Amino acid sequence: MSSVLISVVLVVALYFYFNSKLVHHDQLHHVKVSNKHLVEERGQSHYKITAGDKELIVEHKSTYDLIQVGQKYNIEYEYAKSIPPTILSIVDESQELKGAGH
Repeated sequence: MSSVLISVVLVVALYFYFNSKLVHHDQLHHVKVSNKHLVEERGQSHYKITAGDKELIVEHKSTYDLIQVGQKYNIEYEYAKSIPPTILSIVDESQELKGAGH
């Protein structure tokens, strides 16, 4: 009986551990950036933008500098319980429509 109880507790603990580490990917299409700001948290600077109803972290300052408030973008980002929503790729919607010109 005790081995069954230990097994159940172990399975539940592993479920919650891996559930917090599971990384989700999502996309925002045709979303306008309404705000961008620098946030100081725990002695670190984070570049953040507000796109639609999401607040997203931009990891690289050079990318942050290129993002324009009021412009529409297609954004791919990831998040988990232990990872705040962080941008993986961001494309200016007007640039995405331009082809190679063949």
